[in-house]
Amino acid sequence: MPSFAQTATDQAPQVSAKTTTSVEATAQTGEVEVESNDAEQADVETADIVVSGSRLSDSIATFPGSATVLNQAVIEDQLAITRDVAKILAFSVPGLAQATDSAANVEQSLRGRPVRIFIDGVPVSNPLRDGGRDVRLIAPNALGAIEVIRGSSALYGQGGGGGIINYITKAGSASDEWAFRSEVGASFSTERFNDSARPFIFQSASGGVAGFDVNLNGSYERVNSQFDADGNRIPPDPQLFGGIADSDIYNLYGKIGYSFAGTHRIEAMANYYDQQQNTDYGTARGDVARGIPTRAVLQPLDPRALQQANRNFVSYLAYTNSDIIGSALRSQFYFLKNYTVFGFESDRLGGTYTTIGSKKYGLQTDFRTKLDFIGLDRGLLLWGFDVNRDITEQPLLPDIGGRVFTPPLNQTNYAVFVQADLPLTDWFTLRAGVRYDEFRLKADTFVAGLTGLTVQGGELSYAATPFNVGATADVTEGVQIFGGFSQGFSVPDVGLPLRNARFPSIDALKPEAALVNNYEIGARMNVGGIKATAAYYISTSKFGTDFVINPIAPTEILILREKERIQGFEATLDGKLGVATRWGLVFSWAEGKRDANKDGKVETPLTGRRISPELLNGFIEHDIADNWQARLQFSYSGDRNKFPGVPVGNFYTGRVEPTTRIDASTEYKMGPANFTLGINNLLNNDYFPVISQAINRNERYSKALGRTIFLQVGIDY
Repeated sequence: MPSFAQTATDQAPQVSAKTTTSVEATAQTGEVEVESNDAEQADVETADIVVSGSRLSDSIATFPGSATVLNQAVIEDQLAITRDVAKILAFSVPGLAQATDSAANVEQSLRGRPVRIFIDGVPVSNPLRDGGRDVRLIAPNALGAIEVIRGSSALYGQGGGGGIINYITKAGSASDEWAFRSEVGASFSTERFNDSARPFIFQSASGGVAGFDVNLNGSYERVNSQFDADGNRIPPDPQLFGGIADSDIYNLYGKIGYSFAGTHRIEAMANYYDQQQNTDYGTARGDVARGIPTRAVLQPLDPRALQQANRNFVSYLAYTNSDIIGSALRSQFYFLKNYTVFGFESDRLGGTYTTIGSKKYGLQTDFRTKLDFIGLDRGLLLWGFDVNRDITEQPLLPDIGGRVFTPPLNQTNYAVFVQADLPLTDWFTLRAGVRYDEFRLKADTFVAGLTGLTVQGGELSYAATPFNVGATADVTEGVQIFGGFSQGFSVPDVGLPLRNARFPSIDALKPEAALVNNYEIGARMNVGGIKATAAYYISTSKFGTDFVINPIAPTEILILREKERIQGFEATLDGKLGVATRWGLVFSWAEGKRDANKDGKVETPLTGRRISPELLNGFIEHDIADNWQARLQFSYSGDRNKFPGVPVGNFYTGRVEPTTRIDASTEYKMGPANFTLGINNLLNNDYFPVISQAINRNERYSKALGRTIFLQVGIDY
């Protein structure tokens, strides 16, 4: 099986004695096709990898930037030691910050900037009021692949300042023969078996009915308490952004499609994810200065509050036609709804909590037009339009005179785009594109949650026009260089400042899209069975996307206009030892600064919420027999101390000490069944996660998980 994700620097899938998985996107549907081939077939080493997804149908070999594709086998490798999609991504994707073993991904930046999440191209992130719950919105068993564009991208519109992550769901087959898979398993702490058991069950069915291809699956997971290396219970909400301990997690997924008349296809998908926490524990403060972690203490929930929850429903109906006026068409209507309950704050206005509710629906339409009629046999023009409606609110509960954190915000977005792939010679390809987005936002009159002031509603509008240009060149056989410039853009989290509003009208916001410029140069190599990649990037923006209160005129609000500059280096290296052993490494380093004193120079370091220490992940796996594999992997994070002397309590300015975690797993196949044993934190290292150190707050100073055993069995029939 592939052992690391395919990256934009890979030109062929990796091979093992198990299977070779190739990930492709068809121009007609943009769906992932997964094929298993005999590892001894020589031609798989030269198979072309195509980045999957409805907006990335280019061959990786001609993509002038950095992208990572995790196919199903890569995901399954990591499922042996974790059920957390955020951790799966953090291990395989260069530039992505480490995960937190919680429900939130607030601090999981990509190249120092926010990342936007999609499911089959449907935008699930919440730009109007970011609750930090968008990475964990679907069970990993429902995924056939995950694609990640590293670096600024406006491919799907706003929010791609650091990059985009697109979850590609599994598809069925129109074959009359149905395939079923059942999985059961559990994990537990070796230091505290009692209360730590985490059982799960998964069932899938895939096949065809009267020409329709169908894939259905569902899973249930019970997450009990989590424990550190000393067997101490970790608070159920470790960093007070949302936790998964003491939760029930359900996921139901279905996709059905029908192809007809040679070129036509209709397809529908729906996924429902529900995480409901029910805990009797709260958090007792730690002490950062003395190295004392937070503790979980019995603390019944306030009768005025709800338990924390995270529910998401996403669906789409798509039509494709592979030959319409010389082009391939995909048009997709989507609808999604999510709901999040946040923790109870006893010190806020006598005791309150908030929820975020959001509904989105829209239409995405793409045309792919071949350019052979102008002499470019492999040339392609991608063009189309998007229409999106987003309705988001964050009420304050229990009711206090009608106050809200964020009133109902109603935003409509219109966009058009065009992207050209131009193979000018056999060895040189030029790629360029532009997108125009227009936003209109309406808000009703409301009472600000923390100030109690009445703010007059109104209508706002703003726009953005990002573009990109890049090229790839084949220097010699197996060696390629690439470079380019790309822009992404973010619109300020409009809902965030409204809780503290001291201005009379919503018109004071005057939001403006902040363009992020990404400059990148890199190289790819695939020579003698060794694959290597390297990329250096610079990411700049003229002003940030945060709101601040004007200190001179407290009734006005300003956008934080600070120049930013982030630079970084990413590299991957992998290969084989003989025919039965594979190894790989992923490295990333970044540093960023901002212009805090407005002198035109960037000299103040960005905080730990944006910039992580250097990261190095690696693995080695060996086929003990044709049906038995073993794997060892490690994750290392370095140190970062950009704010020496800053007192405890200043958010995200804490010193980060190095951490190391080693994991191990083995899988044995017997007929239709496979048995998996995994160990997370094999050596039971006692440490604080990167974010617990960087956040620099006594009440959020939680330990990492101790050694955890994973056992599971799966049967195909």
